Amino acid sequence: MRTKRRILGQHFLNSPRLAERVARIAKIENQVVVEIGSGKGILTRQLAKRAKKVIAVEIDSWLANYLQELGLPRVHVLNRDFLKIDLCDWGNTVVVGNIPYNITSVILRKLAENKEYVERVVFTVQKEYAVRMMAPVGSSKYGYVSIYTNHHFDVRKEFNIQARYFSPRPKVNSVVITLIPRKTGYDVAYEAKLFEFIAGVFRYRRKSLKNAIMNYGQWLPMDLDDDRFGQRPQHLSLDDYREIYRMISRAS
Repeated sequence: MRTKRRILGQHFLNSPRLAERVARIAKIENQVVVEIGSGKGILTRQLAKRAKKVIAVEIDSWLANYLQELGLPRVHVLNRDFLKIDLCDWGNTVVVGNIPYNITSVILRKLAENKEYVERVVFTVQKEYAVRMMAPVGSSKYGYVSIYTNHHFDVRKEFNIQARYFSPRPKVNSVVITLIPRKTGYDVAYEAKLFEFIAGVFRYRRKSLKNAIMNYGQWLPMDLDDDRFGQRPQHLSLDDYREIYRMISRAS
């Protein structure tokens, strides 16, 4: 595989058996599937056997042409950056992909912001990132990613994949996860400010919440009396952050 693939951070699944397992878990019968980073089509082939239609999104022109020449039935190859496509073009979709670690958070945000068009997501991600996504409150891996992911999705671990089943071989193992979008019902603009606040606080996760907020640059009234301000950021739930952000906003 060319050096460019390393630049893009992609490692492609090389096991048809595991690709078939991913496709089966995705439950895509009679569904439109958007596959992110189709590569040489190992997973695409399995998706095409089950889905109503597969939109194979591949940013690399050489690989997109390769996929096109395969002539897989019910597969439409799209030589585009997934982050720049409109999911609303295909209605309710299932999104599947082996996601590069360096853009996992950006892709997750795009799906969260467009979840009315997404029925289900099945991703293969690096094990470390999966642990962060599913980390419980108070654990060492709990942070912004945990809060954001679980606010927008129900997250379920499916199975592990060893590094040897990818080309080029990565240094770490991966995990297949399923994400089911949640209906949050909150104001979008308010949520954006809230999560910006939470992200800022977690930059100082080793400090108390009070000091983290002040280091982040958020004005904090001195007369606010709440035991949670003495705790570290990883010990607070999303509900805690909602209450604290509301308290600060009202006092400012």
